[in-house]
Amino acid sequence: MAEAKIIRSGKTTTVAFTPPASLASLTDDLTMPCGGQGYCGKCRVRAKGALSKPTAVEKKKLHADRLAKGMRLACQALALGDVTITLPDAEDSRKTAAGDLAVGKAMGTKYGFAIDLGTTGLCVMLYDLANGKQLCAKTAANPQSRYGADVLSRIKHAMVGDAAALQTAIRNALFDLCAEALLSQRLAPNDVDAAVLTGNTAMLYLLYGVDPTELSASPFDCKTRFGDLYNASFLPMRKGSKVYVPPCISAFLGADTVCAALGSDLLKDGVRLLADLGTNGEMLLRQGESFVGCSCAAGPAFEAVGLACGMAAVTGAICEVRLSGGHLLCQTVGNETPKGLCGSGVLDLLACMLRRGDLQNDGTLKAGLRMYIEDTPIYITQQDVRAFQLAKSAVRTGLETLLETAGSTSVDSLELAGSFGTALNPRSAARTGLIPPALQNVTTGVGNAAAKGAAMLLLSRDLVRTAQRIAAQTKTLSLAAQPDFNDRLCRYTTLG
Repeated sequence: MAEAKIIRSGKTTTVAFTPPASLASLTDDLTMPCGGQGYCGKCRVRAKGALSKPTAVEKKKLHADRLAKGMRLACQALALGDVTITLPDAEDSRKTAAGDLAVGKAMGTKYGFAIDLGTTGLCVMLYDLANGKQLCAKTAANPQSRYGADVLSRIKHAMVGDAAALQTAIRNALFDLCAEALLSQRLAPNDVDAAVLTGNTAMLYLLYGVDPTELSASPFDCKTRFGDLYNASFLPMRKGSKVYVPPCISAFLGADTVCAALGSDLLKDGVRLLADLGTNGEMLLRQGESFVGCSCAAGPAFEAVGLACGMAAVTGAICEVRLSGGHLLCQTVGNETPKGLCGSGVLDLLACMLRRGDLQNDGTLKAGLRMYIEDTPIYITQQDVRAFQLAKSAVRTGLETLLETAGSTSVDSLELAGSFGTALNPRSAARTGLIPPALQNVTTGVGNAAAKGAAMLLLSRDLVRTAQRIAAQTKTLSLAAQPDFNDRLCRYTTLG
């Protein structure tokens, strides 16, 4: 037997293992959007000890100086004996929580969890059900990312025998996050008697062990739509407690979309658009009493996954870029030395490059295959730009198709949910063509609206009827079925 010391945020845990073992197998706390194939480069760690020699994939993905300093790809490197592995710092608190909320007829009597099961990240909020006070919020990466960044990759894994592993991974992660929340407040599982858990349709299927085959191919049926009380045995709660899972709209408009509608201003008067710009782009348009929704495969580019210098919005990530006197000025999370680019930083950078002439409207970098940001080791590549173009084209196509279908020429608000949508600069979004320029001045970020909607349901069961009405009345629009879908996708790859 050998030992691996795992270090994260200054805390060390020790894992016993039988060598040889991949570094990725020694920790569940890594993001691997490519499913462990090595090409995304997101499972970078620092490691020392008895290690295998760098693979050809590592040599291609990591510079020689980084390899010399101990950086490795966890999915490629093998531990041959005792090792020490230093993981990236835990995710920053830029993902907004719901905060204190008004209390109606709560779903429980003591304390409750509001849980957002995201494709990329998890969020657990602990509430005092007597007064609506949010006691704490805990976030973590979704461990299922080792099976792929998007839901279709995970569905495919489930269909070929990994369904139990996917379910166990997410259930263990949710239990640990909820237990951490309780520990921080010196509460016990017996104190919690209610929970609301939201997520997209595929994530809920995998959590509850529903065969996701019907979600994998056209016509993308969704026979299980939830909207009821379910078993909560995988959560640290009072024995016999149930968790309410809100209704899903369709295969790719899940309970999280319904909750986001509750947690935003979508239900206010006027013509309103809501878009969650995560790995799976989900959009709703409300006009009077009617709802029209669609989804698009935006991919992980908005979260900077797969980009050469991409990283989560943690300390050191470039989150804002602006032009001053012709020079690029950067702002990082925590005002630390730049370590990489998060999604909002990428968007700003592209907008500035367009203005300065470093980038053509067709996405071609004038500098060649990569361009460095002045006075930093951070750069963006031609491949990064192409990834962003594809993601933004998918979202813009969805927004324009919704507006055209509804016959709307005037929109009172465009609300952007999720960490990227909340952090982005509307001017940069309009400049790059991510959103229609006419909507720039009515665009606002609304934080984690899905988590807020879940908390609202937890504190007021009367909202269950509203959630059911949204799910039942929403018409789902298939973008791929539109006659001009491919033309739109090509047209909106243009920047600006």
